[in-house]
Amino acid sequence: MAQLTLLLQNSSGQLGVGIAEGERLLFDSSVDSSLTASRNVLEHLESARSQLGQSLDDMGEIFVDVGPGGLGATRTTAAFANALAYAKGIAVTGVNAFSLIGSHVARSTDRPVICIRHAARPHFYVGRFEDGRLHDFAFLEKQAVLDLVTRTRDSAVFAGKFKFGPDDVGIAPPSVANAASMLSFLLFARSVDHPSRGAARVFPITESLEAHYL
Repeated sequence: MAQLTLLLQNSSGQLGVGIAEGERLLFDSSVDSSLTASRNVLEHLESARSQLGQSLDDMGEIFVDVGPGGLGATRTTAAFANALAYAKGIAVTGVNAFSLIGSHVARSTDRPVICIRHAARPHFYVGRFEDGRLHDFAFLEKQAVLDLVTRTRDSAVFAGKFKFGPDDVGIAPPSVANAASMLSFLLFARSVDHPSRGAARVFPITESLEAHYL
């Protein structure tokens, strides 16, 4: 059997766990209604082991969503990925949540995907996914984001989770997605090579934007 890949996505606040073998997705916890409310990674992995009827000892690589997004959830998942990678002596790769969301949405549109999520008020995380990769990832104040939305609302698709204020209703089109499907996660992970791939440890993205991932 080929080595397994573990996929962890949690920055949206909804934990998703995937198990893949090569380019084939074997398990996707997001389609299991019994796991919808669970934020326990081990519970998701036990469900995977039970459904697949096999051991997960052949884990050879981990990809983990490192945000931006819910910092508590992202930190927890990144810490789990780091600990598991260290214990097994395998590689762990951090993936920017906007790359995941953008690649997911881009599968159904030819337009650029503008991803926006709240940061510490009055700031937002912003990025543009186009031509298969994330561009212009930034930490901006509200007015700068509103200006960007005004310039691009007729030419782009919007994703993420954001709300500006009662005086700004109608400026931005609704978000089409705030998370990637696990299949989109796997396809993106397999399609991109990056210097951060196979790191010994990953770190959640915070306002400093010092960590750069896929």
